[in-house]
Amino acid sequence: MSTPNLTLIGIVCERSVDFEGKLDDRGYLLDNPGVKIIKVPCSGQIQPIMLETALKKGAAGTFAVGCRMGDCHYREGNKFCRERLLGKRMPKLKPMVDKRRVQAYWLSAVEYDKLKVMVDDFVGVCSNLPAPEVKVAAKP
Repeated sequence: MSTPNLTLIGIVCERSVDFEGKLDDRGYLLDNPGVKIIKVPCSGQIQPIMLETALKKGAAGTFAVGCRMGDCHYREGNKFCRERLLGKRMPKLKPMVDKRRVQAYWLSAVEYDKLKVMVDDFVGVCSNLPAPEVKVAAKP
């Protein structure tokens, strides 16, 4: 599924879903060219500000992907990321972030097909949301 002019940003643990042969040379999914994948060593490094920045820069939605719970290569990185996104651990998502535009998935390396379905569903959700408000700072 691809929606024209709709971009989603995924920040992904490099030890979770295997993207070998699934990305173009710029990091976009071959199956869905509106989805940009940015890999990090562990989902524990994903900070809410990273997801917030993607939205501020114009992404229609953003998502984090980490290893399955209990299966983190670095012990608890996925747990820390999940707790941040749920607002149970600092730093948290800011209250003004549209939570409908943020998702998280906890998958193993062999679950690309499952991620593809989840992301396609999320693209559908984001494409049906009203355009985000653009807030312009007032000039002094």
